[in-house]
Formats: sequence, structure tokens, C-alpha cells
Amino acid sequence: MSTITRTPKKLSQSALSSSATAYYTTPSFTETQITEIWLKNNNITTTRTVTVYAHGLTDSNILFTLSISANGSALISNSRIVLATTEVLGAKIDTGTDVIMTTYGIEEVTS
Repeated sequence: MSTITRTPKKLSQSALSSSATAYYTTPSFTETQITEIWLKNNNITTTRTVTVYAHGLTDSNILFTLSISANGSALISNSRIVLATTEVLGAKIDTGTDVIMTTYGIEEVTS
């Protein structure tokens, strides 16, 4: 019989780039639930557009695209995005590195 350990935690925090990039990859023997995604635009004059991906970084894996006003922020909560082992949560920004993405979730490890 296997044991499941559930650990709520901050999964990633990083400035986004203009290329689709994996910011969190689910570890081996783990399933992850993404519960919150915080996006903060640090540019004080320009709206930025963010694209978020789940399960992979191709266009077929886009969850949403969101514009964030200058010096604004957005919270995606109660989303319950589930990632299996080796699946990724990724994102990109239209240009620059002005947006910081912070993700929280629960890792479920089986052993």
C-alpha cells in the first residue's frame, strides 16, 4: 500500500520572458495541483500581455492569455490545474521581463 504525502507550497516565482518557458515541472512520483497564480506587471507605463500554459508549451496547451495593466496585478485562484509527473506550468510575456509570476499549489507524492 502506498502512502500519499500532500505538501502545500510556493512552486515558483520568476520574471517572465518573451519565450514560452517552463516555470514549474512536476517531480517524479508526484501529482501537483496549481491553486493560485499571481501575476504582477512592474512596468509603470505599459500594459503587458501574459500567456499561461499547462501540461506543455505548445499552442495547444494554452490555458489563457491575459492583459495586465501598467503597475497592475492579477490573481487566478481556485483553478485546480492538475499536472502529472513531468508536466509543466509555463508562461510568456509579449515583450520584456516586466511581469513576475508566482504560483502556489499542492504536491502529492506517492511512495
